[in-house]
Amino acid sequence: MSRFSSLAMAALLGQLVGQLGWIDPLFIPLVLAAPPVTGAIAASRRLPYAWIAVLWASAGLAMLWSDWVVNHEDAGFHLALAVLMPLLAGIGWGAVALATRQRRRADAASGAR
Repeated sequence: MSRFSSLAMAALLGQLVGQLGWIDPLFIPLVLAAPPVTGAIAASRRLPYAWIAVLWASAGLAMLWSDWVVNHEDAGFHLALAVLMPLLAGIGWGAVALATRQRRRADAASGAR
């Protein structure tokens, strides 16, 4: 699969994930906990950060347009989420990527002896 089609799939998935924001009990965990968790999972599966960042930016934009269509409000809030959620995903992705890189170095160093 090409890089463009992979990112397009992430954007489409993000549009679907963004609609989960309409379920009130899911909203706070969706915007605060899910991005770092999915970022960590993506890094453990060696997905590029761009993929998970596009997913969460798209989810925030989905919340933006759907809330604007229905309520005509909270545009700035959802736009901020479209920026914040990829950053939170990056924290989870970066932590796992750094830990696995250090583990691979340690394994390589112990195997060289």
